[in-house]
Amino acid sequence: MLRSQLGRGSRILAKITTTPRTYSSASAVGATANAGQIIKTFFNRDSTTVTFSMEESDKPVSVCFNNVFLRDASHGANLVTTGELYHNEKLTAPQDIQISQDGKSLAVKWQDGGVHQFPLQFFLDYKGSSFVSPATRKQESRFQSQLWNKEILKSNIKDLLSVNYNEFIDAKDDSKLFQTLVNLQKFGITFISGTPSSSSEGLTIQKICERIGPIRSTVHGEGTFDVNASQTTSVNAHYANKDLPLHTDLPFLENVPGFQILQSLPTSQGEDPSTRPMNYFVDAFYATRNVRESDFEAYEALQIVPVNYIYENGDKRYYQSKPLIEHYDSNEQNTLLSNYETLIKCINYSPPYQAPFTFGIYDKPSDLNNNPDLNLITTPAKLTERFLFKSFIRGLNVFENHINDFNNQFRLQLPENCCVIFNNRRILHANSLTSSNQKWLKGCYFDSDTFKSKLKFLEEKFPHVK
Repeated sequence: MLRSQLGRGSRILAKITTTPRTYSSASAVGATANAGQIIKTFFNRDSTTVTFSMEESDKPVSVCFNNVFLRDASHGANLVTTGELYHNEKLTAPQDIQISQDGKSLAVKWQDGGVHQFPLQFFLDYKGSSFVSPATRKQESRFQSQLWNKEILKSNIKDLLSVNYNEFIDAKDDSKLFQTLVNLQKFGITFISGTPSSSSEGLTIQKICERIGPIRSTVHGEGTFDVNASQTTSVNAHYANKDLPLHTDLPFLENVPGFQILQSLPTSQGEDPSTRPMNYFVDAFYATRNVRESDFEAYEALQIVPVNYIYENGDKRYYQSKPLIEHYDSNEQNTLLSNYETLIKCINYSPPYQAPFTFGIYDKPSDLNNNPDLNLITTPAKLTERFLFKSFIRGLNVFENHINDFNNQFRLQLPENCCVIFNNRRILHANSLTSSNQKWLKGCYFDSDTFKSKLKFLEEKFPHVK
């Protein structure tokens, strides 16, 4: 509770500011959030209530805001930390509040002399109601993820294949860059055709990546890396001389790269293009939703049981434990099955890097009662993990059956001079075995924060694109 210098009998410092307003229907004003107006306010030393109209509601609505929140959101000359607000009531108690003549903003004068003007849009952004669609978090995209199987993705393939390298790289026109990022936001995967045929493949993929943001350094180095399926020993599971199973890249890192770019290199002299491997892609979000629909108990186990991942090579030692499924914080909207794509955060699934389990690995002997001299050293707490682990295995089986179903896989031999960009935390990828000893792909990574930042910037630049 905030400390008060007021006496008990003078706790409420209230004032009502009211301005006559007329109301218009959404159809008359137009479908914009700014069609609303601030109607009136009421404040005391703890909170401020704002009543305003908006096009999503037939009648005015009211929201009561904590004054610490409002002052913390006030970016003025008198900058204070959130902690200071707790100890100084003058910083958080309004002295006066005035509504602008057009009802589009609210000026708050604090008792320490600080003044801040809140636009109507601020109250719309932070109203917190569940019956409207605009996101309250600025980093959320207006484009919703679309879960897919092979049929669904192929029905959208025209959009996914419509971006050319020269258009994408044009710094004077961001429209194709925006389309690429929207494709990634919706489907987790997209393609760029017409990459240059030259010996400077590393420079090409670097330009593609840096159009979005900086290349992410990993255990593969600071820049790009080569993919050669026939190489038998390497620092990278990509090079194993066998079919590479569907997987997430680099799950042994605490901060797993969010996105990967793979560029198909030109064929070398004498190389048979048909010997190049097939690339497989699967929407793991679609697979986990399938588990949730069919066996919710198993689905919950996939969120809890830690899977261990390890990487040991040379002087490098990496080890992480993560559940297969990670969620965003739950709310009344994203827990609905129809809004599952706003609940699921990322997938951790990578058999090539998986280490032995350390959870649920012990069982209780069936003949324990008949062997009183059996000195069982496993603690009861560790024994009870076996029940959750059995649900985990059941869920994992449903998950793997889904991702290995041909009808859920998008397969292609990546065309020469083409690149694919995909979400490494959503899209599982794999390739088939090849007898070729040629490198056929160049790759690199970039982070999710980089992607979200550029997408949000371009959403502001192209506000009418849907």
